[in-house]
Amino acid sequence: MQRLARAAEHITTTRDLTPSLPAAGRDEVGRLTRAFESMVGALRHSREQQQRLVQDASHELHTPLTSVRGCAELLQRARGRLAPEDEEQILATLVTETVALDELVRELVELATDQQTAEDPEPGDLPPAAEDSARRFRRRTGREISVRAEEPVAVLARPRALQRCVDNLVGNAVRFSPDGAPVEVHITGTRLAVRDHGPGIAPGDRQAVFERFYRAAATQSTPGSGLGLAIVHDLVAADHGTVFATAAPSGGAEVGFRLPPAPDGSRSGELS
Repeated sequence: MQRLARAAEHITTTRDLTPSLPAAGRDEVGRLTRAFESMVGALRHSREQQQRLVQDASHELHTPLTSVRGCAELLQRARGRLAPEDEEQILATLVTETVALDELVRELVELATDQQTAEDPEPGDLPPAAEDSARRFRRRTGREISVRAEEPVAVLARPRALQRCVDNLVGNAVRFSPDGAPVEVHITGTRLAVRDHGPGIAPGDRQAVFERFYRAAATQSTPGSGLGLAIVHDLVAADHGTVFATAAPSGGAEVGFRLPPAPDGSRSGELS
């Protein structure tokens, strides 16, 4: 007990999460030691994730910030001497980069705070969440977005987190589909998949697309922060579900998730 107390004091004083712990026996003190060791391991993992997020975010923010600064300095130096078309191009670049910065900062905040919400999982239906997302994206983009449900089953998930996952998947499909191409949401049981008609996802990238800031070679020129699917992964994992990305049968990609069924296994409402 004294060694555990000294380890706790050492962590409090130094923030060092690698203290020397006593060997865990089979008695109550041993259980306490193992629990303390698990807690320290969780803290160490959380710190590593935070450090990685800060490093990745710093890297991603550098490029648009450099572009914005360069454009602003050019406008300042050449004020009144630029051709109208050159000035228009610089202003367009400023707008594009600031929009990218706004999206990146918003998604960074979401990524940092989603796991801290006090929302509890509860039984919910996938079709209404999919239809709500489809309706909003139809209005914003004018694109055809269909929702098809086959024997949907109620899932156990946090409602706001579930809606954000569906929104991110639909937004991702809209971004990577050619103009005018439809987006299809397909629900089967507790599985929700969003199909696009874009360049598809190479087999070697299908797990990596859920990593923070990852951008496949085929999508480097497409606007986006590279955080949307990472947020889906983290939210779904927090609700004990799994994510997937596969090739669609006739081109494009199919990206989605599976969530655990609600305890009563109830069948949710049908959509066609």
